[in-house]
Amino acid sequence: MSLKSLRSFVKFDAREFLKGKQLLLMQETPWIDYESGKEIGAKLKTTIWTDDTNYGTDGTSNEGSELDVKIPGLKAEAIDRNNRGFIRLNNPVGTVYGEFQNELSLKADGFDLIKQDGGEK
Repeated sequence: MSLKSLRSFVKFDAREFLKGKQLLLMQETPWIDYESGKEIGAKLKTTIWTDDTNYGTDGTSNEGSELDVKIPGLKAEAIDRNNRGFIRLNNPVGTVYGEFQNELSLKADGFDLIKQDGGEK
């Protein structure tokens, strides 16, 4: 799924992009290094639950979009679908890529689970 309005973040400020968003943790899977085949961390599949970011264009939102986040050194754990929660990323960094500059690669040092009504807001 392509994200919208990433071009306005060319020098990408991941903290600013995530501000006003709630990220719902959906799944954790092992992050495997392509060349060595070794597990080097975890990939988090998140959904942007709410998006209150002002993109400067009426009606623009990434609400409902999926974001994958790579976290080096984290051991992936199973997520119980009845016990999903919102997370806050620690020291997120991002890179915008793709033909239309509408793809985002995010990495973080870790994450914190936050209260059900939480998020980056």
